[in-house]
Amino acid sequence: MERMASEEEVLLRMISGDELAFSSIYRHYHSSLYIYLLRFCKVPSLAEDLVHDVFLKIWEIRARINPQLSFSGYLYRIARNHVFKTIAKLSTDEQMREQLFLQLTQQDAGLTDLAVRAREYDRLFQEALSQMTSQRLNVFRLCRQEGKTYDEAAAILGISRDTVKKHMVLSMRFIQDYIFRHGDILVAAFLVASTI
Repeated sequence: MERMASEEEVLLRMISGDELAFSSIYRHYHSSLYIYLLRFCKVPSLAEDLVHDVFLKIWEIRARINPQLSFSGYLYRIARNHVFKTIAKLSTDEQMREQLFLQLTQQDAGLTDLAVRAREYDRLFQEALSQMTSQRLNVFRLCRQEGKTYDEAAAILGISRDTVKKHMVLSMRFIQDYIFRHGDILVAAFLVASTI
């Protein structure tokens, strides 16, 4: 997206509390941000909610904005972080997950086929596993898939408990990041629901 004419001036006005300047920024970036967020979540009403959340955050932290730096880069970084926080919140908030699936059901019953989402999650999960180092994969399989304790896995592999713990933390982070990058928000919901 092109930088708006005199964007720096508009940002300076917004930073000082000018709501008209904020509206101008909102109008300029709304559609491209919506499309960006829709790529992550695939649910139009959720993407619209996320856009509003991101712009609310921009208004709240406007004093931190540096108008000489790329505002669009800053905006999209906040948006991406907000999507990931929303996904993480799905892991602990069953009501939020139910609302998300209900929204999807109301929009397009074909998209709510949980078997399709589960298959997509499994495919991405297997892809992520295939990209791990053999040692990390061994630790993950022993602890996560076979239910071994860190101490048991350490004894089997001849490594320290702390090394096992480190491999588990890194493998879980890698799998989550991989699925977040390559799947949509509903596939990610399967990930977070399966880890609680």
